[in-house]
Amino acid sequence: MESYMVFARTGYDEPVEYKGRLEAAGDEAASKEAVERFGEEWLELVLVPEREVYWVQRQEEEVEV
Repeated sequence: MESYMVFARTGYDEPVEYKGRLEAAGDEAASKEAVERFGEEWLELVLVPEREVYWVQRQEEEVEV
């Protein structure tokens, strides 16, 4: 299972906002899960695999040990 961060917006004049995270077996499964869980009303719905995120700074309480 992989973890994905979900971002979305409903208009170009809005910023892309963090909506949550999900876990799925891969990119295709994550795409289906995102639409089922967050809906289809978005102008943009973006998945970012957590394995691709390079953290520059992160709050200590968020770090998993």
